[in-house]
Amino acid sequence: MKKFILFLVSLWSLSAALSGQSLPDEIYVSGDGKMLLTGGKPSLGLYDSSLIRSVYLQFPQTNFWNVLTGNYASQTEIQASMTVDGVLYDSVGVRLRGNTSYQSTGQSQKKSFKISLDFTNPDRRIMGYRSMKLNNEAGDPSFLREVFYLHQIRKHIPAAKANFVHLYLNNQDWGVYPNIQLLNKDYLKEWFLSNNGTNWRADDPTPSPPGPGGGGPQWGDGTAALNYLGADTALYQEYYTQKSSEIPDGWSRLVAASNTLNNTPLADLPNVLPNYLDVDRALWFLASEIAFSDDDSYIMKGKMDYFVYFDSETGRLSPLEYDGNSVLQSNNISWSPFYNANKVNYPLLNKLLNVPAWRQRYLAHLRTIIAEELSASEASQVIDQYKNQIDALYQSDPKKYYTYAQFNTGVNDLKNLVNTRRTNLLANAEVAQQAPLIGSGNYFNPAGQAWAPPTSQEGVSVQAQVSSGNGISRVNLYYAEGVLGGFTSVQMFDDGAHQDGASGDGIFGASIPAFDAGSWVRFYIEALGNNAPRSASYKPAGAEHNVFYYRVKQSISAVSGIVINEFMASNSAIIMDESGEYDDWIELHNTNNFPVNLGGFFLSDNSTVPGKWEIPLGTVIPGGGYLIFWADENQPQGTNHTNFKLSASGGEFLSLTDTHKDVVDSVSFGIQTADLSNSRIPNGTGPFIIKEPTFAGNNEPQASIKNNDTDISWLILPNPAQNIAQLLVPDLAEKRELRICDALGRVILQNQITGSLQMNVADWPSGIYFISLGLKTERLVVSH
Repeated sequence: MKKFILFLVSLWSLSAALSGQSLPDEIYVSGDGKMLLTGGKPSLGLYDSSLIRSVYLQFPQTNFWNVLTGNYASQTEIQASMTVDGVLYDSVGVRLRGNTSYQSTGQSQKKSFKISLDFTNPDRRIMGYRSMKLNNEAGDPSFLREVFYLHQIRKHIPAAKANFVHLYLNNQDWGVYPNIQLLNKDYLKEWFLSNNGTNWRADDPTPSPPGPGGGGPQWGDGTAALNYLGADTALYQEYYTQKSSEIPDGWSRLVAASNTLNNTPLADLPNVLPNYLDVDRALWFLASEIAFSDDDSYIMKGKMDYFVYFDSETGRLSPLEYDGNSVLQSNNISWSPFYNANKVNYPLLNKLLNVPAWRQRYLAHLRTIIAEELSASEASQVIDQYKNQIDALYQSDPKKYYTYAQFNTGVNDLKNLVNTRRTNLLANAEVAQQAPLIGSGNYFNPAGQAWAPPTSQEGVSVQAQVSSGNGISRVNLYYAEGVLGGFTSVQMFDDGAHQDGASGDGIFGASIPAFDAGSWVRFYIEALGNNAPRSASYKPAGAEHNVFYYRVKQSISAVSGIVINEFMASNSAIIMDESGEYDDWIELHNTNNFPVNLGGFFLSDNSTVPGKWEIPLGTVIPGGGYLIFWADENQPQGTNHTNFKLSASGGEFLSLTDTHKDVVDSVSFGIQTADLSNSRIPNGTGPFIIKEPTFAGNNEPQASIKNNDTDISWLILPNPAQNIAQLLVPDLAEKRELRICDALGRVILQNQITGSLQMNVADWPSGIYFISLGLKTERLVVSH
């Protein structure tokens, strides 16, 4: 019966593992299930572009405007209450923001605002976001450029969400405002597997006085454009503002990437730089800025007004778009597709676009943007939709900086400039080169089934039909394991020997090797023409962020009897680890009567990354025993500390997989309660319930033992101990269960006691031990 129950538990766990997505919000599966897409989703909630919400700010001061302007230079927020959709958010922080947008508007009250929901309460959010940014769009009579630009480029690169709101200050109408998402940790979590890396804004961290250029080093001066400034990290802290970081060596990662980008010979860059920089994302970033002639950007300023993020999951930097209110200006509309690429102090342009293969990849991405985002019909439709949405509000806006006539003229100018920019780009000789056409593509499992996932022992074959008026010099298949990260390439052939059909039929083939169970495998196809520049095209056209994908079948592991038995995702004051910290923890239990070696198994909090943290080799769980792992992202503290934490606020997924990443056990859980654990009842086999923790032990109270410890107190002396330790339990008349575990949660002593106890610890190895009596657990340090 017990084995049958365990089978049902495992079956349920497998179902949870296979159904859980755990994808970032901006990464999603296409409707036909064949592609993994990034960006381009319609925004909902706070940034729903179909709505114009009213935002009411109420300040306690009648002279609130004088206070706001007086605090501008110091960037000091003042307290206010905010009401949106009838919901009151008390004690938010508000300040005026912007440099050029503040100075250039003079005495106008149409200034930009920053609103911090977490001003007094770090957990307060509005529809999931901790802050809002309302921009005044200084320099843009159309009032649409930034919202339009972000809408277009979010199809291909990480970019802020944006819509419009109607602002009121102390019941005074302040008019319509673009509501632009901040590039903070909320934003990072939507585009990356976590927000645990390091995020910088490329600008002077201490601008004084505020104003155009931030008061620091000037535009394009070769400081914060990923220039190599030297080995000392302090040299970079003068030019980059660190916005967030969850890793101790973020600055050194920035130095290493900058050094590699600037000092590696061009011929070696393709083999070296992708380990430090997401090159394809950087090329899409540059192509987006160039296509829209963004003069408030990396390609114009070089040292400021863009962000750069070190992704701790992939170990690579990504440039991030920021601030798009001055795109498509008439004086920049004729920029070359290689604007500033010959300037060494713009290394992303200068280095990447001078590597021939990357130059052609960049041109392919630019052609896609021209065809999709600068399409006359599509772009005009988006502009008209936004214009019609805000037209009446803008006309009645009492604080508007430009007249309504200027607004209408600006909108028409914007549409004309889109057309002019597209025409200018298409006239460039390199852009105009014809690249191969990649037609239909398929993958087949070993049984010959199209778009059917393989098992962990099977690879797949990929076919693609390719044609070209310029001839074909080479076709490549790129594949990668995981939702994010770099690709491996192999050549595809049309020779009849690579599962490609008949030789010379225009169908090219290659194979992807086998991957572990549960793996997400991404792939795309590159075709190079036989013309002089080797013009490139891609299938899908949005590669590497829009790609084909499949998941390797995940089965129930042949290893049975090991379960996730208990976990605590909000441990604020209950059980300390060996470093004296209250961290999340996970308990595994071996329901077998024999030991099991768990070395090389995996724990993960993300179903898309089943192999997130590998259990160290040699880790054995005894028959009937327990193992504790601390989910604290602090691996230097010990071999039982994982590289992930558990989420108590929004719920999460937790899995144990074997060496092939087949499911041993898994659980999906919701919001957790502080200092209570989630435990299987009955122990080892039942469903999870929230209860008092039973650390490294049976989750069920023993009938013969009184488990209510509210009427007793006890302590350990001395602590640390060398030879003898006393467990002092005054006034204990009834039997209590005593359990002593080592740092891994392995039970070294379990007994029933009725009073104080003297323990000889002289033969115990030095280290941390956990002593549990009733429901209370304390640490004992043994030091010889």
